[in-house]
Amino acid sequence: MGERGVTHGLKYQARSLAAVPGSTQQSRWLVGTNALREENVVQLLEFNPETEAIKVLASYLHGQEVWHLAPHPKQEQTLATISNKAGTHTATLWGITAKQQLEKKAELKAGSGTPRSVLWHAQRADEAISIEDGRWRLWNLNTAANMVGDVGAGDLYTFWGGAWDPHDPSRLCTAGGNGVQIWDIRSMKRVGEIPNAHLMPVRDIDFANQQQHKIASAGDDCKLCIWDLRMLGSAITPLLELGGHSHWVWQAKFNPHHDSLLLSASSDSLVKLWHTPVTAGESSRCQVGSRGLQGGAGGQSKGFGKEAHDGMACSYDDHEDSVYGASWSLADPWTFASLSYDGRLVVNKVPSHTKYKILI
Repeated sequence: MGERGVTHGLKYQARSLAAVPGSTQQSRWLVGTNALREENVVQLLEFNPETEAIKVLASYLHGQEVWHLAPHPKQEQTLATISNKAGTHTATLWGITAKQQLEKKAELKAGSGTPRSVLWHAQRADEAISIEDGRWRLWNLNTAANMVGDVGAGDLYTFWGGAWDPHDPSRLCTAGGNGVQIWDIRSMKRVGEIPNAHLMPVRDIDFANQQQHKIASAGDDCKLCIWDLRMLGSAITPLLELGGHSHWVWQAKFNPHHDSLLLSASSDSLVKLWHTPVTAGESSRCQVGSRGLQGGAGGQSKGFGKEAHDGMACSYDDHEDSVYGASWSLADPWTFASLSYDGRLVVNKVPSHTKYKILI
């Protein structure tokens, strides 16, 4: 197991975590609480590596349960949340006022659907995409929330999330059913699909930040898969399949600077760090398995803290409840945070031996 991280306890349960996009000098994250009968908040947290302490910089009253939050990539005082009240989920755009309060700017009305997430793109800062259980919508936010595109998932899919390609703002991936769907935002049409990416529903998708066309998917089958979107077809297999969790994997997150590092968060209460130098082009060593390249037996490393080619670099057991969030620091590429449902936020670091393998 990895070394113990630095822990911060929230007052209530929580399941939403996101790095602050404009914070490149300090490691900062936003977290949202998820209490049923309490006044929920969105907190701005900062990690100080010198004192190894986590400080609450601000706390914004939100009221309703926060199920998802997405800070704007360019405007530090703007964020979107998905909240729940009496079983009704709502996607809302907020501004942070000079008095450190959340001010409602617009609502991304979902009709009869349940919103799952809100996506931003740095190259299209005046637009947003909302992912609902049965469709996705494109919004223009210049003056108000004007819906400019509405695409249904069809009878076969329930969307759980999605990712907007950082390299190509016209491409969107959604996690629908057991597969991954690729969409052209310009035509509002599906242009590709990985129909059986996982044996059970796909929970999350993330694009690699350095390599174009590369995504990671996380599913209820306890696995992560890495894919090359240029290889779509009926016989597509993952570049790498990683199995090391014992319950659903809720999030998969590529490191912002090193595509060979991948985080996963699961309801088995574990956070895992994966080092994949083969698929990131850092090494020519590989093993060939039944579903593409695999790290060790079944995609697992042979032991905690040691890599077996592409595989697990470290497993972190700081949490005691389901881990719903994992997020890299945007100020330090070797630091990340994770959040479990009991309100425990933990900041950890990439082990030195893994860091040196990348740098040397």
